[in-house]
Amino acid sequence: MNCLVRQFIFSQVVLVFLGTKPMVISAAVGPISQDRIRQIVDILPKQPGGFGIPCSDRDVWNALAPRFVNQVNEASSELQTLIPPWDNDAYLEFTKSGNRARGENLLRSRQRLLTPLVLAECVEGRGRFVPRIVELLDSLSAQQSWTYPAHDPKLESFSGRRQFVELNSAQLAGGIAEALYLLGDRLPNSTRRSAMDALEYHIFSPMRQAYETGTGESWFSMQSNWIPVCLNGVTGAALAVIQNPRDRAFFVAGAENYYTNYFAGFPKDGYGVEGIGYWNYGMTAFSELRETLWQSTNGQLDLFQNPFVRQIALFGLQFQMQPDVVADFGDAPFTEQPSHQLIAYLERVFGFVDPITHTATDLNKLPPVGDLVFDVMASFPIRSQISPGVQGSEALESIALRTYYPLSKVLVCRPANSNQLAITIKAGGNTTHSHNDIGSFAIGKGHSQPLGDPGGPNFYTAETFSSQRLESPLLSSYGHPVPMIGGHLQLDATKVNASVMKTSFLPDVDSITFDITPAYDYPQLLHLERSMHYSRQGSGAIDITDKFDLISPTDVEEALTTHGTWQQIDSKTIEVKMKDQRLRVQIVAPYPIAIAAKDITAYGNSFTRIAVLVNMQFSGTITLHFTPAP
Repeated sequence: MNCLVRQFIFSQVVLVFLGTKPMVISAAVGPISQDRIRQIVDILPKQPGGFGIPCSDRDVWNALAPRFVNQVNEASSELQTLIPPWDNDAYLEFTKSGNRARGENLLRSRQRLLTPLVLAECVEGRGRFVPRIVELLDSLSAQQSWTYPAHDPKLESFSGRRQFVELNSAQLAGGIAEALYLLGDRLPNSTRRSAMDALEYHIFSPMRQAYETGTGESWFSMQSNWIPVCLNGVTGAALAVIQNPRDRAFFVAGAENYYTNYFAGFPKDGYGVEGIGYWNYGMTAFSELRETLWQSTNGQLDLFQNPFVRQIALFGLQFQMQPDVVADFGDAPFTEQPSHQLIAYLERVFGFVDPITHTATDLNKLPPVGDLVFDVMASFPIRSQISPGVQGSEALESIALRTYYPLSKVLVCRPANSNQLAITIKAGGNTTHSHNDIGSFAIGKGHSQPLGDPGGPNFYTAETFSSQRLESPLLSSYGHPVPMIGGHLQLDATKVNASVMKTSFLPDVDSITFDITPAYDYPQLLHLERSMHYSRQGSGAIDITDKFDLISPTDVEEALTTHGTWQQIDSKTIEVKMKDQRLRVQIVAPYPIAIAAKDITAYGNSFTRIAVLVNMQFSGTITLHFTPAP
């Protein structure tokens, strides 16, 4: 990360109002301040509590019954099925073969029942689901490990040598604690004790040690979604079930001490370098963490008061080309969308209005997401709006036509009406979950992306995050709509500094030019510029122009990638179709061209790479002209 950006983020402070006196909280590392713990004790309630109101309040939960009809039906269908048994072989599969799926599916298959069962019991209130919930909680409490196998490669958690908090264990802890809070004495004492013992063993004890030393968990210093996901699960669980106020305050202070490291993974322009899927994942967890702290302190502790949060929160709105259409750069699976529920929460808290639809979404009218903690939080009134001074006064209407992330070198161009083309193009933004995609783009039309960046893996293996990662045709530049020059693919994008040469943003036309020469290690290439010209006039048009400066004749391949179908119209024209959208591409080149296609499947992602082959003689330009098909 750029050192200036890092310096900016770690210099930010958060004003948390304790009564009328503001308290400054800086991004900290190391052991937690005992003074801060004492201050937090004074603003926490005497008793622990999770989101919502316990199931014993029948009036409240009877009113929520229509919202959870599907959950009741799902839970009812599971009453006669067996809880998937624990399987050591499935857990150990990763250490043997590198296959993550079998072990992760084992954990998910056992945990997924908790949400529908608890919600169904809260809605019905007749005890019909309690025996099943007891069976599930007792089974989860006795489970050998709560961690994903890929996060336990030395089998420390599995063997019992050392317990530590990671993504799955934190989320499971949050769900179990919320269930204990909602169900209360509907659960037998033995089940509550077993669950509390398991939370202590897997979560609270290792996290106390980690917080006391300040170095106990490797993710403390990560600049990724691990920070909010882990802190959210741990803190929410502690606030929901731990009786001792000082112990709860200790976990709150721990979250407060480390949460700002999450911001360090975002450039100052607010671009989500991990992609839209991971933005959903991390920002949802951070929003839950923020909301639980806000509610537990009656608004006296608000993590959203940090002004940089607003930039991060806007990403899900600003990155859309069309409603629900975003470029799936990095490891985001193709057609990944911003979470409607998360967007609705952020709109509610910040007072955002969607710049595309010009409306705000009612969170309570959206369907549940299938996560117990979020679904309960979303089912009760969200009153935690932040102050107008933090929201900012600028109108979101200003981003209606485009969003430009200058530090990340990413441009989103939106049409004047829904029938036109849209495009997102990038020359940077490559950190975690990076692909070799300097100059990649995605074209949207309607509710689809007929052509452009293929997105990321649908599943991971041991190789995904190894030294062999960028050998995959999906993750290397081969599978992206960027040139291959003299048989050479692009370099590791995290080590490339492509530059923006010029931009022009007008009501009818946007354009940007990148110098992407540094992306290639090819002696015959002197210079390569990629320009994008976007017109909102008429039905819309896009030109992608590559200007080559070569020492000698060189074979160049322009790549077009699609999940749709395609046909060649004539020697220099192809047409791509996806759903009901058709896109025509005309190739303008100074020399004869040939067109060939190859179907690619990698990490469960299947798409077609259409290659436009040109033997370039020294220097010249190739233009790809995109228009809606007639």
